[in-house]
Amino acid sequence: MSDGGGSGTRAPGERPGHREYEVVPVAELSPVEAEQYRRRWWVRVALFVSLPGLILGTLTVATAYGSSVLRGGETCQPIVLSAPARSDVRVRVLNANDTDGVASAVARTLKERGFTVTDVDNADDRTYVRGVATIYYGSAGLDHALLLQRQVPGARLWSDGRDGSSVTLVLGYGYRQLVDEPAPPPPMPDKVKVNVYNTTFREGLAQSASDDLADRGFRIGDVGNDPQAFHLPDDVGVIRYGPDGEGAAQRLTNYLDGVRLQKVRRDGTTVDLVLGNGYGGIKPASKVPAPTPFVRAAENIERPCHAP
Repeated sequence: MSDGGGSGTRAPGERPGHREYEVVPVAELSPVEAEQYRRRWWVRVALFVSLPGLILGTLTVATAYGSSVLRGGETCQPIVLSAPARSDVRVRVLNANDTDGVASAVARTLKERGFTVTDVDNADDRTYVRGVATIYYGSAGLDHALLLQRQVPGARLWSDGRDGSSVTLVLGYGYRQLVDEPAPPPPMPDKVKVNVYNTTFREGLAQSASDDLADRGFRIGDVGNDPQAFHLPDDVGVIRYGPDGEGAAQRLTNYLDGVRLQKVRRDGTTVDLVLGNGYGGIKPASKVPAPTPFVRAAENIERPCHAP
């Protein structure tokens, strides 16, 4: 039968060529042929043992090179840079999960930590984020996104080609909480706006109290009778504040003995000081710890070595 490579006969005793094979017992081989057989056998054993290791080593080197481990003998290291100021990070916070109010809570904390929040809203119904969060940014906002990413462990970055340095934080179904960070001290008096209201029959009480607070550095808003018509016959006063004004309310309590705090639903950081019959004036300056401005320590970011 032809194998497609020619045909022919073999004389008795003729050894097979490269196209035909036969099994010959080793005992029938000549001494030279037997030596050649043993050499070929040991070559096959050596190849069987070493070839898998050679292949594995080749793959390891290729993988290392592809991951920049062996690229000219140098490793690809992140570039450590000074982070932008937190106030320069303008972030929009969107909620893409089913937890009501989570975007508002995150935005409030980010503002307390010095970030500038430009908007809070629900994400588009077509937006689905299975993981913790996605931070969208443009080429000018990479460093801003990297700084924000440190606040949201597990968030991934996504460049959407936007102009400017603003970023958008979209909270996903995997979000749990921001990174733990010590709460900043209450704002300085010149950052606190206070409405002063009178609930007593003592004329001019609100104006007198507002003048004293202004002398201590507070910003004064409305002054007059309480628009909510509180009746505080036995109280020194009540400080009304919303979720964003908690720090401002805490600062104001340092200047008044016996005042009560009341958290209400309102936007902004402005607080109300509602004076009752027990009000006898603000503390003397000697009894109030001198406030010191809060200076945040310098921060660094690690820009990936492959980033532009």
